[in-house]
Amino acid sequence: MEILSARDLAGYLRINEKKIYKLAQESKIPHLKIGGKIAFTKELIDRWILENTEREKAILIAGSDDPLLRKMIDIYNSEKTGIIFYAPVGSINGLKILKRNAATMSCVHILDLEKRAYTLSYMDRYLSAEGYAVVQLFFREQGLFVKKGNPKGVGSLKDVARNDIVYVNRNQGTGTRLLFDFLIGEEKIAPDRIKGYTKEVGSHIEAGLTVLKGDGDCALGIRYIANILDLDFVPLFNERFDMVIPEEHFHSMQTKSFLSFFEQQRLLSNINDFTGYDLSNTGGILYPHT
Repeated sequence: MEILSARDLAGYLRINEKKIYKLAQESKIPHLKIGGKIAFTKELIDRWILENTEREKAILIAGSDDPLLRKMIDIYNSEKTGIIFYAPVGSINGLKILKRNAATMSCVHILDLEKRAYTLSYMDRYLSAEGYAVVQLFFREQGLFVKKGNPKGVGSLKDVARNDIVYVNRNQGTGTRLLFDFLIGEEKIAPDRIKGYTKEVGSHIEAGLTVLKGDGDCALGIRYIANILDLDFVPLFNERFDMVIPEEHFHSMQTKSFLSFFEQQRLLSNINDFTGYDLSNTGGILYPHT
């Protein structure tokens, strides 16, 4: 049985630690006391999340890691009585969780390798095309993180195969990993030519920090992270970031309330410092076709 502190649980659920204490004080979350301190068991917390999601008291989002989405979730959690839980487990794993009815919605960015474009083909591959709605959240710019001043002179994707370059990869099942494998395939670069190809990290920020600390020379990630870490950035690709929602949840008041946070006026007032995002079609319904 895994025991979590309030701080551990706040990190696990990605909500404010003060909200954890408030939920415990109001007996809205399963907890126990050890040595006079509040503690939590991970098994009971996971069960509680699913039960609350089923009652539409909470939203569980599973899928790709994205800082802008995370910020909007934090704003929602601070302003609304409902709660959103965010599990950044990767695009493919998010869809698998959604298919098992263990999440309310899933955020994805999956490139169709055959069509070389962002399409809805992942619906047929991982879900049934029926019974889901797809909302476009935004486009974001992907490229290579390199240290300030670009000391190794990385100028294109081909440079990741150089003998003096150590690459930092993303974990299997993420949209960024799928994109990287597609891009090196287009350049006819075999993975075994890339030093560090098997060195995996779990998020854009981890990839950026690894390069910043000098434990790797470059990594694929979004421009926003390069900007906040003061890294140089070699742009490579603009990708679409979608939210997939089962129709039963799409029409709920809780979901509508959350999606309202992506209305242009509200979104733009909260993201002045978010570079590398294109919000021109944010909120558009991609499926069903209208």
